Amino acid sequence: MGRAGRGRRALGLGALTCALALMTVGCTTPEPPRSPGTTATAAPTGTAAVSGTPAPTAEPLPPVADPATTFSFAVIPDTQPEVKADDPRTDKRVAWLLAHREQLNLQWVLHSGDVQDWDTPDHQQWVSMSTRFAALAAAGLPFIAAPGNHDTAAVCEGGSACPGADTAVTVRDTTLWNRYYPPSYFGFEGLAEPGKSDNGFRTFRAGGDDWLVLSLEIWPRQQVVDWARGVVAAHPHHNVIVLTHMFLEGDGSISTTNGGYGATTPTQLWDALKGYPNVVMTFSGHTGQVFSGSVPASDGHRVAMFLQAMHAPDTNPVRIVTVDTAAGTITTQVRSSFDRSKPVGQQDVEEVYPYSTTITGMRWVRP
Repeated sequence: MGRAGRGRRALGLGALTCALALMTVGCTTPEPPRSPGTTATAAPTGTAAVSGTPAPTAEPLPPVADPATTFSFAVIPDTQPEVKADDPRTDKRVAWLLAHREQLNLQWVLHSGDVQDWDTPDHQQWVSMSTRFAALAAAGLPFIAAPGNHDTAAVCEGGSACPGADTAVTVRDTTLWNRYYPPSYFGFEGLAEPGKSDNGFRTFRAGGDDWLVLSLEIWPRQQVVDWARGVVAAHPHHNVIVLTHMFLEGDGSISTTNGGYGATTPTQLWDALKGYPNVVMTFSGHTGQVFSGSVPASDGHRVAMFLQAMHAPDTNPVRIVTVDTAAGTITTQVRSSFDRSKPVGQQDVEEVYPYSTTITGMRWVRP
């Protein structure tokens, strides 16, 4: 997200919850009372909004009754507000995930992009963030991130587009991304371009089923979309999770714009993938705050779609996704384990944002 979106950055524990009827359940929220922001200008048909200021809760973690059929993974939203060398929030999040790994049966961690904010001569943000997230893989917990626009040469100091540059060109300059996050950093098994981690995939086995995380560049080029289709088609018995920085708008609708400097739109990406029965989830960030829902694919099976951008000023949110392959459900919470707005000595917290929901009727592909 660029400077134009800075007003959406500060998310605390929200002031608006919603539930979509029928095929979709989800929620979007404005900023917390201490830093008011803006809501989406449009909402999907069927959204019911309830105003108010919910207090933080200590909601328990989703239960993992049978690790043979139930597992979790985490999705980290835009961390561009956490990039300073002395900001402890990313380290606190990583430590919390590792501490709760067994309890959650946590299998992997994703990041929906904008890991960094912008570059500086000493590359401090890149050094700090790549070092912090390396602790996950070092502990044996796989980590995959999709590059956001702030992770490219499109954004200069201050968060705006670089003066005099063609942003459609610079958004594909991922020199620093690949220096600090080479394909080996994510353990990719396949790449769209040799030696580049902009677009890649990795497979997993969890809950008795096979999974494939497909990580794509923001507003991907047509050749990348074609490559992604080939990956999905070549893995018909893997349940595909699509990870890309921009896919859903803040109201939960699939975006119809390329941001003015991308190649394709999320709608075009969805059109390319919705005909495959093994595409089951999407995760994105960039805009809005939080949304959880589902839409029918071409054959009618549900594809769960999640947005988490948040740009939290003080907390370290992370989405926990718990999949029950036997029941066909996805249960999700957005939690934080640290709040630097609180007095020193009281900053370690267990807070749950008012977005918890369960999506039912999911169908998985199997051999």
